[in-house]
Amino acid sequence: MAHAVRRPKLEIIIDTVSDALAAQAGGATQLDFKAAFSDGGLTPSAGMIEQVCASVGVDVVLMIRPHARTFVYSRSDIAVMCSDIRLGREMGAKGFLLGCLTEDGRIDVDAMRAFQDAADGCPLSFHLAWELTADPRQALETMIDLGVKSVRITGGADLAGKARDGIAQIRRFAEQGTGRIEFFLAGGVNAENIAQIVAGTGVTNAHAGTGVRVPPTPYGVVSEHRVRQLAEALDRAVAALHSG
Repeated sequence: MAHAVRRPKLEIIIDTVSDALAAQAGGATQLDFKAAFSDGGLTPSAGMIEQVCASVGVDVVLMIRPHARTFVYSRSDIAVMCSDIRLGREMGAKGFLLGCLTEDGRIDVDAMRAFQDAADGCPLSFHLAWELTADPRQALETMIDLGVKSVRITGGADLAGKARDGIAQIRRFAEQGTGRIEFFLAGGVNAENIAQIVAGTGVTNAHAGTGVRVPPTPYGVVSEHRVRQLAEALDRAVAALHSG
């Protein structure tokens, strides 16, 4: 008997209620909800969290990032992040997207454990900061050991990386973590390039921001039409991957 192909996950970056509704209508399966998209994302306000979570029926994955200065956080920063996680959970967030590094470029295990305690069973996902670590392959093992649910991946060594330029590296990471952690293709993902990236990497989940906005910048508005185009292209790409 043939096994059913699991539908890919499509995560769309949103920062307003209208963005959230457009993403959901276009076929997003979950939302990466953040403020200050142009700065890489920060924790949204409590009012925005409450309204977005009340307005959609798909999972809201809340960005937890207190400032854009660094991914090395002080004890007070970590305390703020834990408070934001608890508040986000109470308001309806279904997961948290975050990252914390040590001064020597490793995953901050102690901070991640504090975040897990605050999340109280809600899954944690790691954003692109793990690609900046001194040894990303070891960082991936650390995240797996911690029970991190998923990671965003460009295959690059900087936060401006594009998935289409890191296909070989993404495939290596995906092979390393297969069956142990979920990967979301990130960085310039859109309806035009998703087939190439899925075919080249074997990764079937996607994360998109500017690729579904009008205009296609962090300041653009999420387009239901562009989300639908990407969702349909992703479904076709995954079907082709499994049929091949």
